[in-house]
Amino acid sequence: MIFKKITIELDASISALICRGDEAGRGRVGINVPPYDSIIRGRMLHQPFLTFLLIGIAHASTNVVITYPENLLEKATEPKDVSHDKHSHLLLEEIEFDNLTTTTPSLLDEIILIDEANYKEEVSVNLTSCAIESWNQVHTDEIPNDDLHRHWVLKKAGRQNYLYATSPSLLAAFAFEKHIAVTLTAETYYGKTIYCRYYDCRRREIPNQFKTFVFPEATVYCGRRVGARYISVTETLEEKPEYSVPIVNRVNPVPKHYFTTCMATLYGDEPKFLQVADFIEYYKIQGATFSHVYLRNVSDYDRLILDDYVRTGDIELIKMHDHFWRDDFMWHHVQITDCHQRNINFAKWTAFIDIDERIEMKSPQLPYIVDLLDTVTDPNIANLHFRIQWVQKLYDTPARYINDSQLIDEMIFRKYTNTSRVGGYWKQPKCIVRPEMIGSMSIHAPHVAYRGIKRTLVNETVGIVRHYRNVKQRVFKGALKRMLDEGPFTETHIEPNLEKLLTEKILERVKWVYEIVDVTCEQKQMIYQKHAGLNATCWLEEMAKNESMAHNFIS
Repeated sequence: MIFKKITIELDASISALICRGDEAGRGRVGINVPPYDSIIRGRMLHQPFLTFLLIGIAHASTNVVITYPENLLEKATEPKDVSHDKHSHLLLEEIEFDNLTTTTPSLLDEIILIDEANYKEEVSVNLTSCAIESWNQVHTDEIPNDDLHRHWVLKKAGRQNYLYATSPSLLAAFAFEKHIAVTLTAETYYGKTIYCRYYDCRRREIPNQFKTFVFPEATVYCGRRVGARYISVTETLEEKPEYSVPIVNRVNPVPKHYFTTCMATLYGDEPKFLQVADFIEYYKIQGATFSHVYLRNVSDYDRLILDDYVRTGDIELIKMHDHFWRDDFMWHHVQITDCHQRNINFAKWTAFIDIDERIEMKSPQLPYIVDLLDTVTDPNIANLHFRIQWVQKLYDTPARYINDSQLIDEMIFRKYTNTSRVGGYWKQPKCIVRPEMIGSMSIHAPHVAYRGIKRTLVNETVGIVRHYRNVKQRVFKGALKRMLDEGPFTETHIEPNLEKLLTEKILERVKWVYEIVDVTCEQKQMIYQKHAGLNATCWLEEMAKNESMAHNFIS
């Protein structure tokens, strides 16, 4: 049997699992090889060689480049003319094997041989070490603005002391240049001492824990540790840490996005699919390039469109859950805190908005939100502060898509136009902020800012928040009365071109997700029959109907 030559590029960017074969030469090996996102499986066939049989990668190519830990194959059998650059390229000429009868030739693309006498030491080094990326080669023992944080704790800035959690309950972690921000779901640890516990790529604890405290609410700032991939926190060094969470790289010189949104936690029994599409498509038109969406619970049907937006990279979906009691509507503060940290070094501007709120631009000179943001040249402006205008939403949105006309009729901005006067600057306002300038964030405005102007009030002739308030009072007693107090109510509509474009975008997305292309019952039956003779439901129903008709005819 002849195997053709192979080109191998050796790198340090993947992990490998290698198992030694038994005396008969049997064994298995698996290597995770990006960017193929597949597993190359092999069999150790005989001594004295370790043999990797590469199956099904890069189609039927006779030459394939894979990445593999550096130095692992340094002592492999090589032809004399192989040159050694920093990637340790290995070229195997044609090799003949006569005793590989147990392997199916059609499954083999290439083969690599490693001298068994030398592989043990090399493997042990690579399997116990972790590749450390350049951004993760930092050690710090001081937190930026630590004295200011302690001052704010003494002033109880942003303190909630909410609910009854008895452990921190980690949510996420983000590495910045000089510190790591760990977000919690517990809101009972404000100002308390906490120890940061670090773990490498194999979740082995890294020595040298870091003593710190909780600020802002539900947030812990930790020092950096070289090679830390995961992190946890404890109240003492003796107690067992909670499950660690991965550290997300936010060591970015320039934010990836210009304008993003944070959608408040989704929960409750009102159907969401249309509101989700409306929200995301609206803010995409306004210039937002990403949204963080927080989820407590929605129906399976609603989840389909959320997952589709995840698929296309429009949103990240963050599940809100821990093992302490909390009603569904009680996640708002944690969501705000986490989304604030999640957008530092990720976006220049971030809006904190509920699913039923739309920041509406009112000036023809500034038709979109990003047009307004482009005018902000003062580096001291940390927060754009918008007033609210309420719109009465009389009914729940539909549970399912039926057809185009039904969907258009149910679109919130078309169906509901009974609008209040504009509320005051301090009556449930909403904000667009520079995340890195904010020290602690609330639902409606920053508690404290590191620098600059904490509030820049946006005139109602430039922009307002159009809040579609459902008149059904599910949770918040008095919400309807507060809205009605903002009368008189008048008929208002969003800008006509925006209404037309938004209608088109919502239709496109909803139909893509929910308008299933059907086939005939005969076509379904043909496919079902290929699966061990199964029958399509429609086929069985048709057969039963025909039998009933035949029986009635005979009778």
